[in-house]
Amino acid sequence: MLPYWVNFGTKKADEIHNIYGHDWARLIFEGYQKEYPNERPFILMRAGAAGSQRFGMIPWSGDVNRTWGGLQSQPEIALQMGMQGFGYMHSDLGGFAGANLDDNLYTRWLQYGVFQPIFRPHAQEEVASEPVFRSKETMQLAKESIELRYKLLPYNYNLAFQNNQKGTPLMRPVFFEEDTPELITNSSTYLWGKDFLITPILKDSVITKQVFFPKTANWIDFYTNEKVEGGQFKMVNVKENSIPTYVREGAFILMSDVVQSTDNYNSDKLQVHYYFNKEKQATKRTFYNDDGETANSFEKGAYEILEFDAAFSKKYLEIEFDVVLGKNWNPKKKEIQLIIHNINFNPKKSK
Repeated sequence: MLPYWVNFGTKKADEIHNIYGHDWARLIFEGYQKEYPNERPFILMRAGAAGSQRFGMIPWSGDVNRTWGGLQSQPEIALQMGMQGFGYMHSDLGGFAGANLDDNLYTRWLQYGVFQPIFRPHAQEEVASEPVFRSKETMQLAKESIELRYKLLPYNYNLAFQNNQKGTPLMRPVFFEEDTPELITNSSTYLWGKDFLITPILKDSVITKQVFFPKTANWIDFYTNEKVEGGQFKMVNVKENSIPTYVREGAFILMSDVVQSTDNYNSDKLQVHYYFNKEKQATKRTFYNDDGETANSFEKGAYEILEFDAAFSKKYLEIEFDVVLGKNWNPKKKEIQLIIHNINFNPKKSK
């Protein structure tokens, strides 16, 4: 049997190569259904064809060079593949091939990785992929990226549910938000889910970066709470410890405490970040949750959907929490911390 990475010289053989990867994923998927019917498969492969995603296939961009050039193509590749149905397309964080030890490249790749479908450093043996082998400063910056990724587990899990239900990519081009012909080729800024606007840093020594802000909303800096009006390109300052990251005004962002592993994740202790929008009378978001392990949890009714509503009128802000329970979900008491951003007045009373 030929290994899946063999390339052939003719068009006909290339088609066989693609079908081979597709069938390989199918065989693993069917084996899981037979041997582990209650578990979800994680099939990491770089070969496949249209429709391979139905088998739980997780594709990545291959053994990309550990260079700035290797990084620069990654957002566009992921966005294109997401629109073709492969919502989990990702890259080896830090790059894979080559003996290039560049701490700034490594840092920027991991910061981008927080907002790509799979967070997975990986590399050839010349340069280790783990942060512990880097400088003290780089380790600290990597730690911040890794911790943010864990904090976003509730938000990201809902993106996975949306992909499961509708095929919606986790990474979305900005023309999903604003239907303008000039934006069709724009991959420098993209949406992470509906409510994050992300601009990766893809070159060395960048101190300012042009960011496109869709006109459909105003956008709040995730780190500083600075407000930017939508409908413009704007030069923003770039910091060492983050890439330009903005949240849609009116959004709810669900987060959790930092954990050492997803095994330690507690979905009953959550933070709800609401980005206040005084211009919009009402906003709503829903977030899906299940045990993270059982196959077909939604179809089995073993899930909950958390609902958050905000309404504002005459300086009266009302936020409501609700939940929809699947018929086979065992609910538990939740501890929810509400954090309100983008508000410039103090409440006179609460109830």
